[in-house]
Amino acid sequence: MFHDGAAFRFLKDLMMSHSACVVAILTVSADRARDLELELVRCTVASRKEEGCQRYVISRDMETAGRFTAEERWASTAAFEQHLETPHFRALAGLLDRLNATVQLMRVEPLDEISDGV
Repeated sequence: MFHDGAAFRFLKDLMMSHSACVVAILTVSADRARDLELELVRCTVASRKEEGCQRYVISRDMETAGRFTAEERWASTAAFEQHLETPHFRALAGLLDRLNATVQLMRVEPLDEISDGV
C-alpha cells in the first residue's frame, strides 16, 4: 500500500503538517511544587483561550513530587511562537527561572495524525 506513489505522497503531506506539538517535562523541588502548580493552572486557563491553541494539558506526576508534564498542540508554528510572547507564558517562564526548574522540551509529531488519515 505505501509503495504506490499516491499513498506515499499522502503520508508525506500528513507528516509535514504545519501544526506545532510540544511535550515538556517540568521539574522543581518538592517544596516548590505547589507554587509551580498554581502558575501552571493560570497559564493553562489563559493558553486555552488563545486562537491557535488546539490542546493544552498539564499533568502532575503522581509518583514524583514537583514533576509535571505539559502537552500542547498549536494550529501552526506561528501560533506557538505567538504563545511564547504572551504575558501568561512569560510569567510561567519567569517562575520556572526563579525556581531553578529543569525543563525537558520535545517537539513531537503525534502518530495518530498519520493513522487517522490512512
